Amino acid sequence: MDFYILVLLGVVVIFAAGFIQGLTSFGFALISMPLLTLFIPLQEAVPIVVILSLCTNVYVFISTRRYIQFKKIGLLVVSSLLAAPVGTQLLVYVEPYVLKLFAGLLIVVFACLLLMGKTFPIKNERIAFIPVGLTSGLLNGSISMSGPPVALFLSNQGASKETFRANITIYGIILNVITVTAFFYRDLITQDVMMYTAWFVPATFIGVIIGVKALKKLNDKLFRKIALWLIITSGIWTIVSALRIV
Repeated sequence: MDFYILVLLGVVVIFAAGFIQGLTSFGFALISMPLLTLFIPLQEAVPIVVILSLCTNVYVFISTRRYIQFKKIGLLVVSSLLAAPVGTQLLVYVEPYVLKLFAGLLIVVFACLLLMGKTFPIKNERIAFIPVGLTSGLLNGSISMSGPPVALFLSNQGASKETFRANITIYGIILNVITVTAFFYRDLITQDVMMYTAWFVPATFIGVIIGVKALKKLNDKLFRKIALWLIITSGIWTIVSALRIV
């Protein structure tokens, strides 16, 4: 395929992913990764998506930073980092498709319950961030799926759209920085990766900016519904990818 056609396709995909990220503060990889890998090799698509995701998170962070709950997010990050190596070790004992199938089903079921108005509010929210972080870290270390547990928890707690976006954004930034550092250490940030990234950066920011502007027209209730549908989509995609492995 001609290089400029690849770039044009990538720009369209990244713009759409950036819009979703600007609107909900997560979902960039969910939208971009399956589509980019149709015409860009996986070993290049993954670093591209992580670098661009970091860019989107930094942009969203600038406008949401005053809503961040640092004490709670600190517990989330630490517990997540502690659990990630355990998640990686799980792959030695459990088949990846089993982990994906289980996680996907659990996410879809819980998100559907929240969408139907069933909530399970937890009073001690700060302490609750520890098991949420552990779950997120396990999934991140095993099947690279860290976002949905955090998004589900914040939705369950009835977080406002500002609090939701702020907390999930700072969490995403920390994970992105760690991942990009690991990519550099493993020499995965190649010249081709940087070239594609440079082409996609404008589309990323344009998409995010439009998404952030569209967010202003959403009330908390509608924002929560969109977020939950996006989580359900991620769960369904995880189930589908698991069944394709079998």
